[in-house]
Amino acid sequence: MATEVIMPKMGMAQETGTLLQWLKKEGEWVNEGEPLFEVMTDKVNMQVEAPASGYLKGIRAHPNDVVPVTEVIAYIVAEGEEVEAAPRPAEVAAPSEEAARAEAPSRVTAPAPTIEARGPVRATPVARKMAQEFGLDLSRIRGTGPGGIIVQADVLAARAAPQPAGRPGRRVPLVGRRRIIAERMLRSAQQAPHIALTIEVDMSHAERTRGEASFTAVLVAKVAPLLVKHPFMNATLEGEEIVLLDEVNVGVAVAAEEGLIVPVVKAAHRKSLAQIDAEIRDLARRAREGKLTLDDVTGGTFTISNLGMFGIEEFRAIINPPESAILAVGAIIRKPVVIGDGIAIRPMMKITASADHRIVDGAVVAEFLRDLKADLEGQPSNAGT
Repeated sequence: MATEVIMPKMGMAQETGTLLQWLKKEGEWVNEGEPLFEVMTDKVNMQVEAPASGYLKGIRAHPNDVVPVTEVIAYIVAEGEEVEAAPRPAEVAAPSEEAARAEAPSRVTAPAPTIEARGPVRATPVARKMAQEFGLDLSRIRGTGPGGIIVQADVLAARAAPQPAGRPGRRVPLVGRRRIIAERMLRSAQQAPHIALTIEVDMSHAERTRGEASFTAVLVAKVAPLLVKHPFMNATLEGEEIVLLDEVNVGVAVAAEEGLIVPVVKAAHRKSLAQIDAEIRDLARRAREGKLTLDDVTGGTFTISNLGMFGIEEFRAIINPPESAILAVGAIIRKPVVIGDGIAIRPMMKITASADHRIVDGAVVAEFLRDLKADLEGQPSNAGT
């Protein structure tokens, strides 16, 4: 009996996964537990193992297809066993160019479908082939087949539709992790009313006491205990309830080749600076090498984004949903500052906290930044006063 191969669900909130590549070909033998395909979620790329031994048949998803979780994408069958070919709504074979022209008027009787950005890219094999031949981006074609799948008629209609005037230049499809990031950030910006406050910190004390640790590690070590003192900065919104989270898991934004990824330092408030620094270095290295696991990038409760190494002095970051706040860290700039009645050159750094105003009021953000500044400067904290 054929074994279904499905798009796995690897997170509670996950609804789709992007198929990156098959590691076996149609009709090829695969052993149970052997890597079968690679999938990308909004968190990480992962190889998925074969659920059984047999021949891979009936592949229904292709590279860069965004597939709902638990949907069947192929089968593993025994020798001599066959499965039905993948559905090909409204078409049974790739038509000749003449046949396509002849049938287009009878099949495209309604106005041409609007060409617009869309979510999952699901297309029949013939539609996919035609789109490639015509140089059309499937992600910008509205599917009219069952379940919104793109069929041949949709591609023909898209080819015939007037194309919007565009500026000359190289075009890069918005696919993969870049598309996922775009969707998540748009959702965050639209749904969470952001409030952002900035404070400047004298990093002299931090420079003297950090040892070999990175400044990002110092920030994680200072922020983590403050999230316990300021629980609304370490919260999430679930329905009509604000959940003040028990865990303090600090995500650190890392720029990887495929796009931004946020590995997480778990239970950061219980770890020393040295432990945090070693963990961040390991996570950053594996992020750049594409070797992070799902556990490495899930469970975050607060995020730090540091662009200081690029010379950026100040910026506002978009909240990483479903968290309530994020800290944007700028470069350390040596400049003259007033100290008492005199002027001295000090390493100054601006940090900006953005928070979801549905959960956090401005005064809470201000108190959090005040206490973080005090800790970084080696001054007594006013938390709780």
